[in-house]
Amino acid sequence: MLKILCFGDSITLGEKDIEQGGWTDRLKQHYFAQFINSQTQTITLYNLGIAGETTDGLMNRFDIELKARHINGQELLIVFAYGVNDIVIHKNKNIVPEAYFIRNLKHCIESAQKLKAKILLLSLLPIADSNEGRLNQHGKLRFNHDIQAYNLILKKLSDEINCEYLDLYTAFVKNNTEDFLSSDGVHPNSKGHELLYQKIKQKLSVIIS
Repeated sequence: MLKILCFGDSITLGEKDIEQGGWTDRLKQHYFAQFINSQTQTITLYNLGIAGETTDGLMNRFDIELKARHINGQELLIVFAYGVNDIVIHKNKNIVPEAYFIRNLKHCIESAQKLKAKILLLSLLPIADSNEGRLNQHGKLRFNHDIQAYNLILKKLSDEINCEYLDLYTAFVKNNTEDFLSSDGVHPNSKGHELLYQKIKQKLSVIIS
């Protein structure tokens, strides 16, 4: 039995996907279908996304969430999808500065690796040009250069701590980014969540094999 725990923010939760509830729920349906077809439940996926969460919030709950779902003898694969809220500008700086972003993720990754969990870090997604450097309806300000900087951190962290990294930023940018985003310019729409689902499913299949 493999348990996949998906930690993240509102994008992980599935906001703005009015068709199937986000990439995580699409994955869950995929693994349910495998179970129905084979009658052997080898993979269980948990959507542990919380809207608005930063890695500070992750730090506060990670060990408890992990302990509640870990059973000795079962394999773990943990997906971390963070950064879009960490980069929000507050008092002229990122609400979770780079050093704290690294510290928070390192703590959680190392806690998980003590249980021999496999780790997948997901990159941040681009925001729409129309949202770049502008306060949104919730008073949040984001810049794409911060997204790129935090993605470099995630890639470097994956190399240093021996875990997997998936570049989803490029998958959006090489197409027309705004076609995959909802009207708020930040959250993927249903088409965007389908793209995420396909890319993440493919990556997980390689990690699991």
